[in-house]
Amino acid sequence: MAGRRALAVLRHRTAAFLLAAALLWGGWQAFLGLSAPGRIDAALGPALARGGLVNVRVTLGFAPEDFHTRLFQDYGVVRGVEGPTLLLNRVRTEDVRRIARFYWVRRIAPQ
Repeated sequence: MAGRRALAVLRHRTAAFLLAAALLWGGWQAFLGLSAPGRIDAALGPALARGGLVNVRVTLGFAPEDFHTRLFQDYGVVRGVEGPTLLLNRVRTEDVRRIARFYWVRRIAPQ
């Protein structure tokens, strides 16, 4: 009886849409979580393990715009831009991992 009721609820368009949206969102979050560590250069490993603040080069897949510069100012001090790379100083190690979750970040390396 309860199983039939659950199936009837899933047949409703709103429930099906919400389930599909939740699956898509969960898949996207899983993709970001699994791909983020690959964007962090291995040379940053010791600095991230120590904790504290690091200076990094964040390379995007395109030339950063004003939006990106302002966004990264929330994570550290933007020292400059070199082509598609932002130079970011005084970034907390946990923020390096957050930055790596942006899908448009290609690589994060030490300065």
